[in-house]
Amino acid sequence: MNRRGGWLAPALWILGLAAVALAVTRGGRWALLAAAGGAAFACGLTLPALVRRHARRPGARAVDFSHTIDLLRRAHDAHACWAVGLRDGDVESLGEREVHEDRRRRGAALAQLASVDGRVHVAREPHGTYVAVGDFPYGAGALLALPDAGAEFTDPVAEELRRLVATMRLAELEIPEAQGQVAAKQLALAASGAQTLEGVARAAVELVQHLSQRGAAVVTVEGAGPSVHVVATSSLVDKRLASLTLSPEAAVARAIQTGVAVVTQAGEDVFGPGVPERRRRERAGAAYPLRDGHAVVGALVLIGPALDPDTPAAEQLGGLLSELGPRLAAARAVHEAERRALLDPLTGLRNRREFERVLERYGDDAKTKLEPATLVYADLDRFKGLNDTLGHAAGDAALRHVAGLLQAAVRDGDLVARIGGEEFAVWLPRTPLGEGLEVAERIRRSVEGTAWRWNGAAHAMTISCGVAGFPDPVREIANLRGAADAALYRAKQAGRNRVEKAAAAG
Repeated sequence: MNRRGGWLAPALWILGLAAVALAVTRGGRWALLAAAGGAAFACGLTLPALVRRHARRPGARAVDFSHTIDLLRRAHDAHACWAVGLRDGDVESLGEREVHEDRRRRGAALAQLASVDGRVHVAREPHGTYVAVGDFPYGAGALLALPDAGAEFTDPVAEELRRLVATMRLAELEIPEAQGQVAAKQLALAASGAQTLEGVARAAVELVQHLSQRGAAVVTVEGAGPSVHVVATSSLVDKRLASLTLSPEAAVARAIQTGVAVVTQAGEDVFGPGVPERRRRERAGAAYPLRDGHAVVGALVLIGPALDPDTPAAEQLGGLLSELGPRLAAARAVHEAERRALLDPLTGLRNRREFERVLERYGDDAKTKLEPATLVYADLDRFKGLNDTLGHAAGDAALRHVAGLLQAAVRDGDLVARIGGEEFAVWLPRTPLGEGLEVAERIRRSVEGTAWRWNGAAHAMTISCGVAGFPDPVREIANLRGAADAALYRAKQAGRNRVEKAAAAG
């Protein structure tokens, strides 16, 4: 009914009540029966509308995702489909063909991974092709029947899975919630495009600042120490704090250690000693632990007095804290997994696979740019004897020592990798051969002249290097490794502890 006729319903309601009252006071049994019948008739007219209105309220309508993913599976003749992250639990759809339990777990795990990192995952295996997409905390995946499905099959499936994930998010956003739950979903939406730990933290601090009208920062725990690092700061916080390692005496560190919120008094810097001195007296605040299950993974810092627990902002903060802890932990797990895929676990240098990938990519670019580059292969002299004499623990320590010397000898844009037991590669892009030879000689002198100590005793070490340059004398990037390896062999044969240049090659 429009506003102009809005008076009609209340007027009829009042007239009806007056008529019923008159019938009760003046009439007999039949009049009462007529009044009751009229009331029942009116209820019969209005009750269906009331029921329909109640059914349309947000949250009363549930989306049947089991039916949705079953339709998606049938449309693509898939063995199975998964939807994860839903409030009511994960959903799985299986066809008539039996799917092995390991493959079901694999599909669900890929959907979970996609829900964390937000990427498209395609895994081609002999029994089929997995496709999974996600947007934290929701993910969806399918196992296609084709074992080596090309992009013409996987791309349409990925697009439909994206639409499914978007539908999952929108459907659950319609459910009426407390302010804390709304804030948690706002964080999920704000950080949905972030795929890094820093990106998630940055989205969180800006949202917290918007909700609380105070400066905010996120700190995380790293290493076995553990040490506490500032990951992100909002625009109202001193930017010099970003990326700092905080003192164990800081209020933030105490909140992480105890798992209890810590509030500093006026004039006490919540970030503790050792941080930039300017404006320290203005950095009183509160540090709230961030949890992933029972583990404390970091803290959220609010600058200023503690929030009143009875305010809407405090309720919103509670929901946001519950969302932020697991999200940070998930982002950090992805980050660490990526690092493990790139790095040698003993020395922290790049591993052989990453070294070869970088070299091949440079080769593709060099076909058009023809930029010079130098490759140095370096091998510790008589390392086996050191390992056998002092033990494997000493050998590992010696390798870490040399790795540090190699890193110190190169520029930021260069790459140092461990490619074998005691063999290293130093990749120097955009570096002519002459400069590369100087770097190799600097490495040799550094290893020879820097004392390495084990159990209180100094031990001498030397290293041999083979150096190959592109495009002179090696004209093809693909031949650099073989040329550098041959030069290294000559350095070993000529007495070790020396640098040899590669011969001309195609």
